[in-house]
Amino acid sequence: MVELERWAYTPVGVFGTLRIGRWSCYTVERPWAGNRPNVSCIPEGVYPLRMRRSGVVTRSTGGEYQEGWEVCDVPGRTFIMLHPANTMDDLEGCIGPGEDIGVVRGKWSVTHSRAAFRELMDQLDERDEWTLDIRPFRVQWP
Repeated sequence: MVELERWAYTPVGVFGTLRIGRWSCYTVERPWAGNRPNVSCIPEGVYPLRMRRSGVVTRSTGGEYQEGWEVCDVPGRTFIMLHPANTMDDLEGCIGPGEDIGVVRGKWSVTHSRAAFRELMDQLDERDEWTLDIRPFRVQWP
């Protein structure tokens, strides 16, 4: 199971933490815009992740990878990839991993996205398909 816990819904991006077992990274997505293709993050829910060949992965990794993980079965949406991206402006409805939260080009962002993507690809290397659970941050009281 891959878990994405979103903890900041802002006009400059939706930020969260992606977890696979004990490993984690930060994420950036575009703000919610009614699930409109290319301009919105996707709705919270549970989706399959499947590997596929992707031009955006090839471009965003400088050719290091030609395939990446696609978030599948999102109502009204296709081609939602996990790929390197620092700010929401680097995304068209996809999810960008990063090692930390910071400011890039004057905007809130995730940092060291290519390094985080490499690690993410290593973490997901065990299977052909994963399940992605996207949910909001939930405060847990002792």
